[in-house]
Amino acid sequence: MQSTGMFHLLPNTMLKGDIIPLKTTREGHSNGLPSMAPTPESASENFASVFEKALEKVNGQQITAENLTQQMISEPDSVEAHTVMIAAEKARISLTFTKSLADLAIRTYRELSNLR
Repeated sequence: MQSTGMFHLLPNTMLKGDIIPLKTTREGHSNGLPSMAPTPESASENFASVFEKALEKVNGQQITAENLTQQMISEPDSVEAHTVMIAAEKARISLTFTKSLADLAIRTYRELSNLR
């Protein structure tokens, strides 16, 4: 391995395509991240878990809005009307956004599968 000043050059045996391992000279340069790039399998697992958490949050907002609506009907003095409306609008907006994303994903998949 050759080195010139502060820069360390990698030998040609370490270069594979467009993936080049980086050599850090200080621990603080890595920011606590793993030194190896994530594999496609781990990236898809991370995307799946983030997507699942987002759907759980949307579902939680729907349940909260439903519970507040039922509470307002059964015990009108226990909950403010504006709290119910805010929860219902949050749930509606998040569900609309999720539906838009799902439609976009389906449309993108169809366009990619129809490429010739």
